[in-house]
Amino acid sequence: MEHKHFVTFNQEHFMGFTCFETSISYHFISKTELSIKRVDKSLFSSCDSTEEIILFQLDDAVKNEISGLKEFLTDLFSFSGNLHGNPWFLESDMISENDFNIIRKRGSERMAERKNKIKEIGENHPLIIYCTEQKMYPEPEGHSPHSWKAICPSGRQHHIMISTSSPENHSWGCGYCKKKGGLEELKNWIETKNHKI
Repeated sequence: MEHKHFVTFNQEHFMGFTCFETSISYHFISKTELSIKRVDKSLFSSCDSTEEIILFQLDDAVKNEISGLKEFLTDLFSFSGNLHGNPWFLESDMISENDFNIIRKRGSERMAERKNKIKEIGENHPLIIYCTEQKMYPEPEGHSPHSWKAICPSGRQHHIMISTSSPENHSWGCGYCKKKGGLEELKNWIETKNHKI
């Protein structure tokens, strides 16, 4: 099955430099299923370049190819973990730069809506309440209803990752500091740190 080119865009790192060029190609398996070939070419190192095939299910049968492809791209842009940076249009024979920017905005709006729903659900979780009280500024990651992050109590410039899968299950972890645990372990870590000051 041969994939046809849909769109190519750059991914710009938050510090302002372009880090990846991404090419999206497609093949319709059926009116409700797309095979997407995604190629991320690192602009710094060929070792960081990747290629993957994504099967994407559409909610309804597509009226035309473009509507299904726009839906895929909107979905791609609506999850923070899908990209290495902000997407910027390079080329497409199927959509214009203006179409691309509208899709990118729609994806950002979906991400914001998802984060707001996650906040509503998770803000009463004991671990999130405690992190808020400690001014650790917890916020949803946006790629899962139970994934949050908060400023690490170590005082360094990184985050702890938090799971709010259930009120009884308080779990967090920091890969940099090699610490993890539940609510009590976080309280102990912060209290120990405060006593050292």
